[in-house]
Amino acid sequence: MFRRLAIPLLLATAVLVASLGLTRLRFDTDILSMLPGELPEVKGLKAFHEAFSRNDELILVIGGQEGDAGTLGEAAESLGQALASANLVKSARWKPRWNDDPQGIAELLAYLWLNGDAAAVRNQAERFSPERSEKTLQDSLAKVATSMEGLDMVMVAHDPFGFLDHPAVATLMNSSGHGGEAFESEDGRTQLLFVDSPTPLPGYREADAWIRKLRSTISTWQKTDGAGLTVRLTGEPAFSSEIGTAMENDLSGSIGVTLGLIGLLFWWMQRRFSLLLGLTGILIMVFAMALGIAGWIYGELSIMALSSIEILIGLAVDYGLVICQEAKVAGHDKHELRSAATKPVLFGALTTTVVFLALNLGGLPGMAQLGSIVGIGLTVAAVLMLVVYLPFVAKFGVNRQPARGSGRILPRSRRSWTITGILLAGAAAVLSIHGLPGAEFSSKIMRPRDSEAMETFEHVQRAFPAYSGKSLGVVIEAKTDAAMGQRLEEARTRLGKAEADGLVEKTTLPVGWWPAHDQQTVNRPVLAALAKDQERLVREADAAGFSEEGIALGRGVLEAVSRQTESTALVFPSSPAAREVMRLFLTRKENGGGHILGSILPAADIDPAGKDYEKFRTLAGDGIWLSGWDLFKPAISKLVREDMTRMLVPMFILLVGMMILIFRRIADVGLALFAMLVSTALLLAVMSLTGLKWNFVNLMATPLLLGTGIDYAIHVTLSLRRTGGDFKELWQGTGKALLFCGASNVIGFGSLVFSSSDALVSLGTVAVIGILLSMGTSIFLLPGWRDTNGSDGTP
Repeated sequence: MFRRLAIPLLLATAVLVASLGLTRLRFDTDILSMLPGELPEVKGLKAFHEAFSRNDELILVIGGQEGDAGTLGEAAESLGQALASANLVKSARWKPRWNDDPQGIAELLAYLWLNGDAAAVRNQAERFSPERSEKTLQDSLAKVATSMEGLDMVMVAHDPFGFLDHPAVATLMNSSGHGGEAFESEDGRTQLLFVDSPTPLPGYREADAWIRKLRSTISTWQKTDGAGLTVRLTGEPAFSSEIGTAMENDLSGSIGVTLGLIGLLFWWMQRRFSLLLGLTGILIMVFAMALGIAGWIYGELSIMALSSIEILIGLAVDYGLVICQEAKVAGHDKHELRSAATKPVLFGALTTTVVFLALNLGGLPGMAQLGSIVGIGLTVAAVLMLVVYLPFVAKFGVNRQPARGSGRILPRSRRSWTITGILLAGAAAVLSIHGLPGAEFSSKIMRPRDSEAMETFEHVQRAFPAYSGKSLGVVIEAKTDAAMGQRLEEARTRLGKAEADGLVEKTTLPVGWWPAHDQQTVNRPVLAALAKDQERLVREADAAGFSEEGIALGRGVLEAVSRQTESTALVFPSSPAAREVMRLFLTRKENGGGHILGSILPAADIDPAGKDYEKFRTLAGDGIWLSGWDLFKPAISKLVREDMTRMLVPMFILLVGMMILIFRRIADVGLALFAMLVSTALLLAVMSLTGLKWNFVNLMATPLLLGTGIDYAIHVTLSLRRTGGDFKELWQGTGKALLFCGASNVIGFGSLVFSSSDALVSLGTVAVIGILLSMGTSIFLLPGWRDTNGSDGTP
C-alpha cells in the first residue's frame, strides 16, 4: 500500500514546493542584470544606474518643425499642466527648478562656500571687508558694462558679491554647457519634459499602466495645444515597460506556439491522443517544477533566463519520444520498455544537464540562470518520464510493431564516408574563401528590438551634445562621507597622472560638492563673520548702483550662510532646487556615503575601447569606476575568451570521461567526437557563408551544441549496440525518435528567433543551425561509420 502511494505523495510534495517557489518569482527588466557583475566596466554602469537613474521619472521628448523652433518650451508647459490636471504626474519640469526657487539656489551657493577651499573663503571675506568692499562692488558694476551680452552679463548683473565665482560653480557650468538650461536643443526643435510618477513604480506592469494613461492624455493634448507636434517617451519607466511587456508577449506567444508545433509533430509520429495528453501533463509539471526551484534559488529572473522555458520544452519532450518509439519495439511489456529506454534517457539527460550547468562557469548571470533552469528541468524531466510516463506508455501505447523497410535511408559505410568527405571538403573550401565567422562584441546586442525608448534616447543624444560626446563617466562610490573624501582624492591622483601621461585631455570632478566636515569647521567662523555684515554689504551694493533684483541673490546667499553657520553639525542642502542641481554630480544617503559622478575626455588619438583599453582599465578599481558603453566591447570580448576556455575545457574532459564510462569502447568515443568535429566544421562554414557573426551570447551556444551533439551520438551508438547494428531497427526506433527530438529542439531554440531581444535571436539562430547539423551527422552518417559490413547493415 505504501509503495503504491509513495510516488503520488512524492509528486504532490514536489509540486507543492515548486508552487511556493513560483510565488517568489519576479522578472528583472534591467539589461545590466544580464551582464557579468564582476567586470569593472559593468560595475561602473551599474553604479551610475543605481545612483543617477530615477525609476519613477519619465522623459517626454517634444519635437516640432522648423517653424516651431523656440516655442516648444511653452508647449512643454502646456503638456505638463495637462498631465498634472489629470493627476497623472507628481511633478513636471520643462525648465530648471532654480528659476522658480531662488532660495534653493542661494542655499546651494552658501553650502558650496561653507564646504569649499579655505583659502578661497578667506579671500572672499577679505574682498568684502569694511576696508575693501566698496571698491570690490564698484569693480563688479564695471564688469556689467564691459561683459558681452548673454549669460556672462546676466550672471555679473545678478551677482555683485561674486558668489557665483566659486570654483564649484565652474564645474556646474562646464557640465551642463549652459548653466543647466539643457531642456531645449540648440536648434529649438526638441524640448524635454521630465515627469515623475504620482506613485512608486515597483515593476514593469505598474510602469506600463502609467504610460498607457499618459499616452491617452498626450493624444488628447496633441489635438489642441500640441497640434502638429510629436511626443516620444524614454527613461527608466519606458524601458522597463517595453522590456517587461515584451517578455510577457514572448512567453505567452512563443510557449503556446512551441507546445502547439511539438504537439502536432508528436501526433504525426504517434497518432495516439492519450500519449500526447500524458506527455503534455508531464511537460507542465517539468515546467512548473523547474521555475519553482528557480524561484527558490534566484527569486528574480532576467529576460535571458526566461528563454529557458522554450528550450526546456524542446529538450524535455525528447525523452518522451524516445520512450514512445522504443515502445513500438517493446510493445506493452513495461520491463522490456524500461530496459530499452532507461539508459538512453538517463545518459542523454546526464550529458545535456552537465552542459547546461556548465554555463554557470561563465561570467554572464543571465546565461547562468538559463543553464541552471534547463539543467534542473532536464533532470526533473528524465525522472518523471521514466517513473510516470513510461508505465503510462506501456499501458496505453501502441502494440509491438516489427521494423519495417530496409533502413536504406541511412547510408552504409562507403557512402557515409564519401558524403562525409564531400561535406568536409565543401566546408574547407568555404572557410578558405570566406574565412572563419567574424565576431562582434557590441553592447547593441543587449538592446530590445524595435524599441521606441531606445530610439528616442538616441534622438536626445543627437539633439543634446551634452548627452553624447566622447567623454567617459567617472563614478566614485563609498559607504561613508570620510571614505568618499579619501576616494575622491585618490581619483584626483589617478586621473591627474593619466593627464600627465597624455591619456586624458580633460578631467571634470565635482571637487567641493561632497560635504566635508573639516572644511566646514574651518570656514564656518569666517563666513559667519561675513554674514553678520549683510546689512552693510546690501546697502553698499545699492549705493553702487545694483538693482534690487540684482542684489536678491547675494542677500539670499548671505541669509543662508547665516543659517548654516549657526550649528556645528554637518551641513548638506535640503531644498528641492539645490538637490536637483547636486544630482548632476552626486547622490548622498541620509546617513552618509553615496556616489559622485565626474567625467574624463580622452586625448586625441587615444582609443579607450581599442588599443588603449588596458591603460584606461588601470584607472578603475576600489570604488572608482569608469562608466561608458564603449568600454563594454573590449571588456566583454576578453571575458568571453576566458569563459570559453573555462567552460569548454572541463566540459570536454567531463563529457569524454562520461562517454568512456557509457561506451567502454575507445572506437565509439572516437566516432562520437568525430561526429562533433564534422558538425562543428559545417556550422562554421554555414555561418561564414551566410554572414552570421559570433557575439558574447551566441558563443554560449557552442557548449550547448557540444552537449546535444554528443547526446545524439550516445542514442545512436547505444541503439546500434543493442540491436547488433541493425539499421532497420535503428531507423524504426531511435532514428525516427531522434528526428523528432531534433525537430522539437529546433522548435524550442527556433522560438527565440521571434524574441524581442537581439541577444536571444542570435542565440536561437546559431543553435538551430547547429542542432540540425549535429542531428543529421549523428543519424545519417555516424551509423555508416560504424558499419563494418557495408552492405545491408546486419551484424
